[in-house]
Amino acid sequence: MREKILKAAKELFIKNGYNATTTGDIVKYSGSSKGNLYHHFKTKESLFLEILNNEDAQWYAKWHEEEKKCQSNREKFYLYNELSLKTEFYYPLQTAIVEFYTGEHESKQIGEKINELEQRYVNTYYEIFSAGNRENEWDIEDVESVSQIAATTINGIITFTNKIDIKKRMELMERFSQIFLKGVE
Repeated sequence: MREKILKAAKELFIKNGYNATTTGDIVKYSGSSKGNLYHHFKTKESLFLEILNNEDAQWYAKWHEEEKKCQSNREKFYLYNELSLKTEFYYPLQTAIVEFYTGEHESKQIGEKINELEQRYVNTYYEIFSAGNRENEWDIEDVESVSQIAATTINGIITFTNKIDIKKRMELMERFSQIFLKGVE
């Protein structure tokens, strides 16, 4: 029943967004009961976080498979940006994710989990930039700040261009990647 609830909730979050989806909707759509829903997930927030965790795990599995194809950290940077833009794991949930991230949360644990998910994205840039420093592809002094800037900029591009044709979005991402690396080199 847990998986059925997750699947139903994900479909509703995609269709209606986070805020407009109620636990009652999830119970009805999944064919579950409120008791069963709350047995598996304490809150709607914890249910949504479980969905995000699953999406995140799938995305990073894909990334780690794809990064093996890269010959340099520069290629990894471009590919990571490209996958972040093109991958369909996040896009169907994009509206719900934005609503969830910008909303008020009842527990400190939820805020910490959101930070953990965001930090994982930053950490990937940190790994790429640090490896590029070690392999003399570039010389970035403050890898932590540069990683944070890259992550937030990419997320901005993804979020604010989601209504634009994918070809144009890819051109924007390519241009950003060129300008960004030129600036940090």
